[in-house]
Amino acid sequence: GRTLVVPPKRQIAHGMPDIHGSKIISFDDFYDIKAINAKQNGLNIISMEDFLERESVSGNLKSMTTGEVVYPPNNQVDWNNQRLEPLLSYISSISRTFNWNPRECVLAFSAKGTDDQHLFSMMADVLIEKDGRPFPDYSEFQGKPVNVDGPTQERLREVLAGRRKICMYDSKMHAANDVVHFKAEENEERLILPFYAFM
Repeated sequence: GRTLVVPPKRQIAHGMPDIHGSKIISFDDFYDIKAINAKQNGLNIISMEDFLERESVSGNLKSMTTGEVVYPPNNQVDWNNQRLEPLLSYISSISRTFNWNPRECVLAFSAKGTDDQHLFSMMADVLIEKDGRPFPDYSEFQGKPVNVDGPTQERLREVLAGRRKICMYDSKMHAANDVVHFKAEENEERLILPFYAFM
């Protein structure tokens, strides 16, 4: 399995408070992270603080260029609502960073290595309109979302939203990289977008 590390808490644009009146929010304010964590086999979701305590401060993470153990700036683990440039620079130094354009490509994680080809095959079926239905448009699903437990191909059709490529987090990428960072530029992609728009 893999561990998904959620970003530190932040004050979002326009200073909108959460349900408790705080202006410092996290993904927990938008998604039921505990329920997602419990439901998805092979996926463990933790905070950035937990990740840094478990892996970084304990000396488990090494520079991608020198191979030497590197620690977070000032051994700091709590980056909630703080300037993130030093942390992001550190993350880039200990991880394989991938840039992808979520407007063109759906990021996909297969449940197991043998599923890689199955996902590409399903995508090909959608692209060639194998079942006679036209290529899906996001407007088809407005007010009519596919059930989260619906068939995989139906969920794929919905999540494509006009995109025609899959960016696969495959078994080779998994085996070759301990830490993978999917980077979204601050000025290009917003942090709070539905995660399922990209996965």
